[in-house]
Amino acid sequence: MKKIESKVPIRTVVSRYMPAVAVCAMAMIGLVACADERVIELEATVETVERSIDALSAVNRDLKTENAELRKRLETMDAMLEQRKGIDPKGDTGQTDKAQWLKKEGEHIDRTARLAEEAGGVVHYIEHAGRGDTTVLLTPEDFLDGETPLIVSLHGFGGNSADHAEYFPLHKRVNSHGFTLLMPTGSRNAEGYRFWNPTDECCQGGKSGEDDVAYLTELVANASEIRDFGPIFFFGYSNGGFMAHHMACKGLPGLRAVVSLAGTSYVDEASCEGSSPVSVLHIHGTDDGVIKFEGDATEADSRADGESAFYVGAQEMVARWSRMAGCEWPEDLEPYAMVDLDSWVDGLETNLYRLESGCADGLSIELWEGVGSSHSPGYGEAFIDAVLDWLLAQ
Repeated sequence: MKKIESKVPIRTVVSRYMPAVAVCAMAMIGLVACADERVIELEATVETVERSIDALSAVNRDLKTENAELRKRLETMDAMLEQRKGIDPKGDTGQTDKAQWLKKEGEHIDRTARLAEEAGGVVHYIEHAGRGDTTVLLTPEDFLDGETPLIVSLHGFGGNSADHAEYFPLHKRVNSHGFTLLMPTGSRNAEGYRFWNPTDECCQGGKSGEDDVAYLTELVANASEIRDFGPIFFFGYSNGGFMAHHMACKGLPGLRAVVSLAGTSYVDEASCEGSSPVSVLHIHGTDDGVIKFEGDATEADSRADGESAFYVGAQEMVARWSRMAGCEWPEDLEPYAMVDLDSWVDGLETNLYRLESGCADGLSIELWEGVGSSHSPGYGEAFIDAVLDWLLAQ
């Protein structure tokens, strides 16, 4: 076979095509560099968009929180205006408006009984001769003599048994949870508002106008004549929460535990001296603008020997009851759980605290701190079940 030899030197071939190769190589490098720059730009754009989304999400959460708070304030203002239309009438129609308000307010017993009947169970009426009023008692269909507990549910200032039952429908659980429910209503103050007197002072008007310890003790005694129930529990909201704490201080026979929502006690502890300790669950919102979580030192209190303190805060309440139970409430206690009870606050807003040991046998002291919750939280079925589960476990 004949060998073919190239007439063009290799060096000449390489030299001829080298510029083209170099150009291609440079082009490829340029493309890679451009691609890298484009990727960097896209990554920066994505990061900017993600920051914008995070910022918008935070703004949206803030707006939702603000909207919920405004809605609660409007609802509270509407309720107060409805009440004040009858209490403080204006214009020529004032007397008519007041009469209509008093008539409607006077129907609360019928409304309470109707709510109780709709929930099932057996409705009883307790007449109090001293005050000339009527209280509804609801017993479950399956009643165990000497064992079925009694829960006394106390409304807040300006409320009544019917309004309170609609906000906290304990009556709907009488049959399913097996307890008796007593739904009393406080007396009227000089302005016509219903209230409880959670102090040792009485008979001078305002919140010191009635001996409600004697009144509630008599109602419980009258209820025990209808059925032979077991342990006694108190649940109170706001002014009713103050009263629940006060009933525990006064040592009502058979009282085993109290739950107070948004209601503490006055700075003077003298009314609790010598009383037997009970289990206590204190529930309070950190954004409560009516009964402040930290307490209130803006109003002088005659019970405090001239000290500038009116009522104590939530932490002081559980600390007081802990001392009475023989244990000490630490300042740095960590929550044992976080739960979602308030529908008007996003997330797991309620921190649950309790002492795990050290208290007298059978006693439990707990604080449920609603972070962001107001004086009138958006509580629903989960809250009612949680409170009843705690009470009936005592």
